[in-house]
Amino acid sequence: MRKSLLIVTCFLLIINLSIAQNKLNLDYEPIITSIQTPWGIDWLPNGEMLVTDRSGKLYSWANGELKEITGVPEVVAEGQGGLLDVKVHPKYEENGWIYFSFSKAMGKDNQGKALVTTAIVRAKLQGNKLVELAEVFKAEPAFETRRHYGSRIVFDNEGYLYFSIGDRGKREINPQSLNNHCGKIHRINDDGSIPKDNPFIKNPVAMPSIYSFGHRNPQGLVYNNNTNTLWEHEHGPKGGDEVNIIQKGKNYGWPVISYGINYNGTAFTDITKKEGMEQPEIFWVPSIAPSGMDFVTSNKYPGLKGDLLVGSLSFQYLHRCKVVDGKITAQEEYFKGIGRVRVIKQAPDGYIYFGVEGKGIMKLISKE
Repeated sequence: MRKSLLIVTCFLLIINLSIAQNKLNLDYEPIITSIQTPWGIDWLPNGEMLVTDRSGKLYSWANGELKEITGVPEVVAEGQGGLLDVKVHPKYEENGWIYFSFSKAMGKDNQGKALVTTAIVRAKLQGNKLVELAEVFKAEPAFETRRHYGSRIVFDNEGYLYFSIGDRGKREINPQSLNNHCGKIHRINDDGSIPKDNPFIKNPVAMPSIYSFGHRNPQGLVYNNNTNTLWEHEHGPKGGDEVNIIQKGKNYGWPVISYGINYNGTAFTDITKKEGMEQPEIFWVPSIAPSGMDFVTSNKYPGLKGDLLVGSLSFQYLHRCKVVDGKITAQEEYFKGIGRVRVIKQAPDGYIYFGVEGKGIMKLISKE
C-alpha cells in the first residue's frame, strides 16, 4: 500500500508542476482584521456579510462597519468546537431564516464527563439580535471528545438542507454504523423534518436524516448549482485527506479503507479499496488539513472560473483544484504561509472571500 501511495503522490506533484508555469496572478487584501477564528461566512440579500467566530461570537459587516450580533446560542468553545458554520436560507427574503451549526453541551455521563454534540439551529435577525431560535437538528449520541464536529451547511437547488457531522473521534463505532448521526452527511427539509426519499428512511435501525456515511471529519461542503452535484472534503488522519462527490446512500469507506495512517506512524487498515465503498476524487499525502471550499462561478477571476478553492490549515495556503468536465485535473497553491485558511466563500457580487485564523477576512484580488 505504501508503494502505491508514493506513486500517486508523485503523480499529483507532477500535475501540480505542469500548471505552475501558467500560475494566475492573484493577490488579496484584508477586509476585517479583528475576528480571530473565522469559521463560517455568508451574505444577506442586502449584501451584508455574516461571519462566525469559533469563540461563540457572530458578526455582521457592511460598508466597512463591523457589528456584533447578540442572541447567539451558548456554545462549547473547546478543542475544535464552538460556533461553526452559518448559512442564509435561499428564500431569506420570504422567510427570514438563518442557520447555524455549533457544539452544544449535553450534560454529563455516568463518570461525570461533560458531553457535547453538534447541533443546528435557525433564527431570524431583528436589528442586531437573533430571535425565534429553533433547533432543527441535534447529533446523537453526544460524546466527551472535543473534536471532529463537522459541520458545514449548504442548500441544494430544491431547497433541501445538507450538513456534515464528523465521527467525533470515535472511528471504531460511528462512521460505518447507521444507528448514529456521526461520520455522516445528512439531508433534511429546512424545518428539520425528513425528506420522504432519503436513502435510509425505511431502515428501522438507521437515522433517517443520513444521506451518505463512512466519513471522518468533513469540514468542506459545497453544492455545485451548475452541475447539481454535492462536493465534500474531509480530514484524514496522517495522510488521506479526501475530496468526494457525495452520492445518495453511498459508503465512503472510513475507517475500513483509507490512504492515511495513524498519527504515530502505525497502520489501522491495510486496504485502500473495497467493493461497495467509494473512492475519493483526489486525496492528499501528506495531509493539507482542508477546511472550507467553494466553486468559482463568477467572471471576476480570469482562469479560475469553474475551479474549486480549498483552504489548508496545516500548510497555510489557498489551494486550487482545476476542474474540467467534473473531474479534478490539476492543483496548485497560493499565498503559502498566509496562515490557517479556515473558510472560503464566493459572495453574491462574485468576489471570493476567505478567513484566516488570527488575521480575519481577506478578499481575493485578480491582477490579470
